[in-house]
Amino acid sequence: MSDLISRAERFARVRHEGQFRKGKAKEPYTNHLVEVAALVERWNGSESAIAAAWLHDTVEDGPPTSVDELESMFGKNVADIVAELTNDKSLPKADRKNLQIINAAKKSKEACVVKLADKTSNIGAIANSPPEDWSLDRRLKYIAWANSVVGQLPYLPKDGLSEFLKRCDQAELNAYDDLGTVRQAQNTAISILERKAKRAGADEAQIRKFMLSFMQGAL
Repeated sequence: MSDLISRAERFARVRHEGQFRKGKAKEPYTNHLVEVAALVERWNGSESAIAAAWLHDTVEDGPPTSVDELESMFGKNVADIVAELTNDKSLPKADRKNLQIINAAKKSKEACVVKLADKTSNIGAIANSPPEDWSLDRRLKYIAWANSVVGQLPYLPKDGLSEFLKRCDQAELNAYDDLGTVRQAQNTAISILERKAKRAGADEAQIRKFMLSFMQGAL
C-alpha cells in the first residue's frame, strides 16, 4: 500500500469514527470505505482513485472537512475526485439525488470508478442489511435510482458493471423475498434469469428455450 493511500485510510478512519451504516447490522461506517477502496483497486483504479475512495464521504458526511484541506494533505488530483463525488447538502434530498443522475455523465474516469464502487457497495448493503424501516417500494426505488446513476457514467470497467448488476439482482430478489409475496419473488427470480441470459449474449430464441427447459426441470 502506498504512502498516499495509507494516509488517506488513516484520515478517513478518524473522520468517520463512531459512525455506523443505516442497515439492520449497524456496521461501522468504515466497513463501507474498506469495501469501496478494495473494489476500486480490484478494478484497476489509480492510486489517487483508491485514496479518493477512502475519502469520498469526508466532506459530505464527516466532521467539518473542506476540499481545500484535502488538497493540502493529499494533493489536487485526489481532492478534485472527492469534489466530483460530493453532494451539496444544502439542497433538498430529492434534488441531490436527481443531480447525481444529471452529473454522472460529467464524471472523470477516476471519479467514475469510485462512484461505481460506492454504488456497488451501497446496493450490496441494501441486499444484505437494509434499513429496518425501509418498505418494499423504497428498496426497489433505491435500486432503480442507483441504476439510473450508474447508467449515466461515461466510463464503466466491465468487471465493475458486472458486479454492480449482480448485486442489483440480489437486492431486488431479497426485497421481494423479505417483503413481497411468494409469487412476486418467483416472478422476480425468473426475470433475473432472463436478464442474466441477455447479458451473456443470448438472443430471444435462446432465452425462450433456456427458460422453458428451466421451468420444465422445476416441475
